[in-house]
Amino acid sequence: MPSNLILFLLLLMPPLSLADSSAQGAVDGMSKWGFPIPAILKKNVDFWIRVNSQYSIHQGLVHDSENIDHVYSVLDLSKSKRNSNHLIAVEKLKWKRVLLAVHAKQGHPEKMNSDEKRIFEMFKDTEEPNKFLNAAHRKRLRFQLGQKEQFLNGLRQSGKYMKKMEEVFARAGLPIELTRLPFVESSFNLRARSKVGASGIWQFMKSTARLFLRVDTVVDERNDPIRASEAAVRLLTVNYRSLGNWPLAVTAYNHGRKGLMRAVRRVGSDQWGDLVEGYSGRSFGFASRNFFPELLALIELEKNSAKYFGDLERAAPLYFYEVSLPIKIDLKRLIQWFELNSQEVRELNPGLSEAVFRGAEPVPAGYRFRLRRRAEDSEETLVKAFLSKFDSASNSPLKSP
Repeated sequence: MPSNLILFLLLLMPPLSLADSSAQGAVDGMSKWGFPIPAILKKNVDFWIRVNSQYSIHQGLVHDSENIDHVYSVLDLSKSKRNSNHLIAVEKLKWKRVLLAVHAKQGHPEKMNSDEKRIFEMFKDTEEPNKFLNAAHRKRLRFQLGQKEQFLNGLRQSGKYMKKMEEVFARAGLPIELTRLPFVESSFNLRARSKVGASGIWQFMKSTARLFLRVDTVVDERNDPIRASEAAVRLLTVNYRSLGNWPLAVTAYNHGRKGLMRAVRRVGSDQWGDLVEGYSGRSFGFASRNFFPELLALIELEKNSAKYFGDLERAAPLYFYEVSLPIKIDLKRLIQWFELNSQEVRELNPGLSEAVFRGAEPVPAGYRFRLRRRAEDSEETLVKAFLSKFDSASNSPLKSP
């Protein structure tokens, strides 16, 4: 059966149900409502905890991309006026030379200087032929910039949407911890746009998003955290049904479902550890290998934020109700009719394009327009009142031109 037909059939299936045995109990050692950190991932998870809690965007780690806990130095980019790329290149060159020196002197450690001895000890439990020579390769020497500020900003911002996102995932029967994926993808930055065209907190590419969302010059639902979360549920459900466990389903969110299925076939195992150990596909690089461990790290940081950051005030949840607009309408007219705050409308409806906000395009018919409500308000009553007023205003001969 062609792969595109298989995907189509998977998309037609409903998300996982809480009644499904596959969605309950332990999955690869992970309980339904908890993702513990397996021993095989602890070093990687600890690395990402450090990156996101200890180091600012003005600092970074020079480390080994294979043995991620082998950190050679912490580089402070704020202490120099020179170009940061130049500083990083110089630092990498320094450690390349140290590694090559250790390779040459490993039979005579007494001849090593302090840096060389530290590296020699760092690799003492690493079983790999020519381990120092291999570690000196340009692809192994990697620089990771600190992410503390971004994570903290994301943590504050997530308060607006997390409650609603958890409801979306729980209703579909998916682990609510998966709602923390936007910390990895975008740090909950609604304006996040990647160089390759991914957009929104879930960083959907247009080609993938159009399987689940409206993406055009009028509405781009990738930029709507709730609509995009509903799409993420469907995509992650497809990944899970294709790959059989959450570590692979999550990794496929970064690497691609078909690519990961191909990797599983080549390795002959659907266990995450076997895949990382045994698969060396060209596109299965550092980002794909570390996507799931980084998620586990950020779940830990978010869950225990007080331990890592002290008291931190998160943004209050957004309470709103949605109304499917009966007809297309100019946004400025809608704001005028209902005496709405334009900034509030923008915050609640981030899926609308700039063309709509500046009046070049109308809000389309059927768009689920959001308006603020109080937590105790009845959504049903508010929707009825809105539609009644909308009908009266749109049919009134006295309405604004």
